[in-house]
Amino acid sequence: MGTSQKALFTQVLTDTAFVFLPALVTWSTFRVFGGTPVIGLVLGLMLVSPSLPNAWDVAGGDVHPIQFLGFIPVVGYQGSVLPAFIAGIIGAKLERAIRKRVPETLDLIVTPFLTLLIMITLALFLIGPVFHSVEDYILQGTIAVLNWPLGLAGLIIGFFNQIIVITGVHHIFNLMEIKLLESNGFNPYNAIVTCSVAAQGGAALAVGLKTKSKKLKALALPSSLSAWLGITEPAIFGVNLRYGKPFIMGLIGGGIGGFAAALLKLKATGMAITVIPGTLLYLNDQIFGYIFVNVLAITVAFILTWLFGYSDKNNLVKEIK
Repeated sequence: MGTSQKALFTQVLTDTAFVFLPALVTWSTFRVFGGTPVIGLVLGLMLVSPSLPNAWDVAGGDVHPIQFLGFIPVVGYQGSVLPAFIAGIIGAKLERAIRKRVPETLDLIVTPFLTLLIMITLALFLIGPVFHSVEDYILQGTIAVLNWPLGLAGLIIGFFNQIIVITGVHHIFNLMEIKLLESNGFNPYNAIVTCSVAAQGGAALAVGLKTKSKKLKALALPSSLSAWLGITEPAIFGVNLRYGKPFIMGLIGGGIGGFAAALLKLKATGMAITVIPGTLLYLNDQIFGYIFVNVLAITVAFILTWLFGYSDKNNLVKEIK
């Protein structure tokens, strides 16, 4: 297998889910809000149809959006989250409303057709342009914050990042990281976000070591390891948010670690991996600084959670099913 073939294979392996992210978002949103997931999946695939101008090409300036009615820009939504999320919520509710009014004999054909027809029209001409603009403002705002002095960028982004993760909107920042790497050759956002991820693992570890509940311990300890491998959802939704205070202590740890990362001016050479796997992006004279800020974030979150964030007495251990 040649070098180009290996690169192609790696790209297919790592990028496919991200390219079709809107389809995954609409599928999940339909499922959560009571719609038919497969209808949501088809709606999401429509948003990234090859018949539409590719969002990456438009962002690169190589392709221009289709101007509908002369002023509504229509593009594909590769990598977008908000348009797909909003379309999924509205689409699920619309499907349920249509199903109540369509005779059962026609439901199988009429309901999906009307749902997709109405939603793709709304998504392309209203929801998409509006919420894609909102995403752009979020990205531009974050880039502006990254330029703030005295470590303020790290403090703010490090603290708020995992709150954004709860909404699922954090995926849009992949586009920003790509832009940073293309324009500057480095990515200062990664080190800051890494601290926010590591800190949630530290908070979950404190809960796991402090609780006497075997079920909670069995959930918290592996989820802390998962966070240090770059996946915080088990720690956040399974442990920290469940009890509230550990999540807040993790936010504080992330803010402090991010503050240190910004002061040290850590700059990743890539993107998409954090904490332990993320060390691969700092295998130069930054590696010790990278380890330091992660240990700092974990330690702060762990100590705060241990002292103030969790106790079996104050938090009746909720049954883990």
